[in-house]
Amino acid sequence: MAEPRSKPPIINARGELGRGRRLVSDGATLLVWIGWILLWIPAFRVAFRSLREAHRLHVDWDLAAQEAIDTITPVSLTHSALLVFGTCALLLLWSLIPNRKPAAVPVTETLEEEARRLQVPRQELQDGRDSRICVVHHNDDGAVSSIERRA
Repeated sequence: MAEPRSKPPIINARGELGRGRRLVSDGATLLVWIGWILLWIPAFRVAFRSLREAHRLHVDWDLAAQEAIDTITPVSLTHSALLVFGTCALLLLWSLIPNRKPAAVPVTETLEEEARRLQVPRQELQDGRDSRICVVHHNDDGAVSSIERRA
């Protein structure tokens, strides 16, 4: 007997998002990736420059690679902290955006349908609707038993 396929552990709610929110999400993701790549460009330049020089001088590749790694300056702590805190702030702000969904159109009932559903006389329901104050009496089961009009 074949085992049932389990769902993957990754939650993909992309289809649940509206078009505008999906575009903003894609744009934010793209900007974060661009920022990440821009932080690494200086390191890549130094490494490629060292390896290109090693190739030009016919130097041993292991020695050239070690020298390239040693000359790479790490990303500054300020830039790293800015990126981490900026990403956290962006995600927190993103979570505060309300999720807008179209409101369901309420089903309207006629006075007769509502009186039949509530099992009260039509005139009591009409009087309750017309008054400024009304008291709705319930039985032990919670069903409406009567509607009393108050002046």
